[in-house]
Amino acid sequence: MKTLFVELFSVAAAPHLLSEGGLVSKLKDKNVRIILLIPSLEEYKKMAAPHLQENVIFEEIKKTFPSTYFQKVFVFFYSYLIFTGTTKMLATFGARADSPPAGGNRHLAWLKSLLANTFGRSKWIKVKAVPWLYQRIFNERPYRELFEKHSPDAIFVSNIAFNPALELISEAKRMGVKSMGMAANWDHLNKYYIPMHADHLLVQNEPMSREAVEYHTYDPKQVSIVGFPQFDKFADLDLVKPKEEYFKEFGIPLDHKILLHFSGSVYALDEADILEEVAKWINDGVFGPATLMVRPYAGLRERKQEEEKYKRLLNMKNVVFNWRQDNDSSNNKANYVSMFAYADIIISVFSTTAIEASIFDKPTVTIGFDGYENRPFHKSIKRLETLSHFKHVLDTGSVYVARNFENLQRKISEYISDPVKDREQRKNLISKMCFKIDGKSNERIADFIISKI
Repeated sequence: MKTLFVELFSVAAAPHLLSEGGLVSKLKDKNVRIILLIPSLEEYKKMAAPHLQENVIFEEIKKTFPSTYFQKVFVFFYSYLIFTGTTKMLATFGARADSPPAGGNRHLAWLKSLLANTFGRSKWIKVKAVPWLYQRIFNERPYRELFEKHSPDAIFVSNIAFNPALELISEAKRMGVKSMGMAANWDHLNKYYIPMHADHLLVQNEPMSREAVEYHTYDPKQVSIVGFPQFDKFADLDLVKPKEEYFKEFGIPLDHKILLHFSGSVYALDEADILEEVAKWINDGVFGPATLMVRPYAGLRERKQEEEKYKRLLNMKNVVFNWRQDNDSSNNKANYVSMFAYADIIISVFSTTAIEASIFDKPTVTIGFDGYENRPFHKSIKRLETLSHFKHVLDTGSVYVARNFENLQRKISEYISDPVKDREQRKNLISKMCFKIDGKSNERIADFIISKI
């Protein structure tokens, strides 16, 4: 029986890959011995527990970090062998609006750009020199004993852009073990250069396939498109709760339209001002009978911080909050899918929500202004519009960016009156960014892995 390592360290990947019907469910009935590599956290052990059987066990691993000055300098060097719109935004302004621009290192932006436009132009440096140097500079080999203990025939890493995946792939190459990998998020291939290549890279969509070749110098034959495994649940319409049950759960009258807002948390500072205005429009009857549902950013920070942000809205009429986590448990899957199914309009910042909304053919309005504020660019929501991965969304014309309150009110009214408006653009977005919405992405990943062992 062949042995397979499956790295499940990242919270961005583990919950859906360990969920019922996820990747591990698809793999465990194959004729293969599976070693799940997880952190030493009870929540991960709980997620792994339903899958444990004679041929499925788990090993706890720790994440390593650069410790020496030379290691940190080398990470800086290889990270900026690419300099995209996303990299530029992170290097000059930063992602979080509540932090100093670029984490206080804005003065290094010119150097980061220089690295990409000199050393980053060399395929030899990216493909040969960097991996060679990586294995000599990071020579602690933290997972060597794990490989010697289990002698895997192949490994699959679910978060290839970061450790522990980098060190696992490095060890696999030292040991002559086949390696397969996948980026946990759709923006991981256009941020920083990834120093260790897997033998085979699985990506979620066609733009990511191009990024793998253009930015990371993968051979096109090494890259396969499989779709988003976390979107498999959207194909299961049985998960949608009955309308009466769902509306009752949140105290929403059955004749109300739902305006669903996905919070940007620390990435957007002025959402409360904007949503307070939307709530006033609702209560003034501008949109007819309607409710504003706010979905706080789950997991990024503590609930009390989100409550503080939205405290003015907490007791407003026709405003409800959906605090449920999307951790891919059966009940939370049903809540998450139902949330999209019964929304009439989605309001969000520049995020994955636009793609998810298109799957349900829901019109999306993206907030592209700072409420009543005139913020410097590094704190403005406008900076997120420069993200390379979201440009793929904007190019389809499927998402309307509201530049002020008047734009926002007008577009919401238009979509309420004509919900099929921009439907073709939303279909184009699905085709471009989702590959397939057939509920079989996890199955495609599993089949690919088995075919390469």
